[in-house]
Amino acid sequence: MNKDLHKIIWLVLPIIVAVMPYVARFMGVHTDGYMYGEKGIIENITVIFLLTAIITCLLFLFAKEKIKFVSLKVWVVLFLLGSIYYAGEEISWGQHFFGWSTPEQWTEFNDQQETNLHNTAAIFDQIPRTLLSIAALIGGVLIPIFRKYKNHIPNKEAFFDWLLPTYVCLPAALLSLLVSWHEKMYKILDMRIPEALDIRAGETKECLLALFMMMYALSIWYRNRNVIGE
Repeated sequence: MNKDLHKIIWLVLPIIVAVMPYVARFMGVHTDGYMYGEKGIIENITVIFLLTAIITCLLFLFAKEKIKFVSLKVWVVLFLLGSIYYAGEEISWGQHFFGWSTPEQWTEFNDQQETNLHNTAAIFDQIPRTLLSIAALIGGVLIPIFRKYKNHIPNKEAFFDWLLPTYVCLPAALLSLLVSWHEKMYKILDMRIPEALDIRAGETKECLLALFMMMYALSIWYRNRNVIGE
């Protein structure tokens, strides 16, 4: 139960993702489409993280190792469906890759004329994003810090030690919450953002939230796979 993901995965990867837009800006990559477009680097990485989460959930659900808690299996199914929704919406359910045209009736509801739900109403966009951000704050940041402070030792017989995110989720969750702080600050101060900091932080935040979900799925699967050897 104490075995978890390698530090290169849970620590280095989130830092690379968070720093990458600033490095691109410093190197003179000023074209938003190259970094943040529908087929841009950030968009593609976000989808890769979500696809990894989806595959990992399936590996967990169909693993030969016994899953101790049925309720955990149910939760992972729900998490899997959420990951599929997130990934599907990111690529407009394939439209970004296959390039089909949006039905005329759908364009009346979708403000970006795409075949997705998150551009139609807040319930499909802002609300899920806010809930995921809250999950990142509470589950990905506060709980791991609290457990570290309390010197909590994971117990494979405890359901919540399987359910709650471990320390490996902390970097991705924390960076997802901090990556847009400067945009909010400059907006409050009604000041123009310096060019060096002028990234599309919202897109980067979505990428880091997807990474947080991937880390969570990988952690559950990896720990379950290794618990037999303890």
